[in-house]
Amino acid sequence: MLEIFYTADGEKKSMQFKDPAAFVANLQLEVPALQDHYRVDNVLINGQKDIDFKGKTVVDLFNFYL
Repeated sequence: MLEIFYTADGEKKSMQFKDPAAFVANLQLEVPALQDHYRVDNVLINGQKDIDFKGKTVVDLFNFYL
């Protein structure tokens, strides 16, 4: 499971996806679940922090997993 902790409009939120591939597929939809410019605060994969991700936004995370 992929869990993304992010900030949108000054409010901290989180969203879960089955895996990174499901996240990438969702972001390619006409109306994705997350906006590209949202700030990513933390990323967990199966409960473990993804220490390799160094980006700052949802689009950075998309490119990281692409």
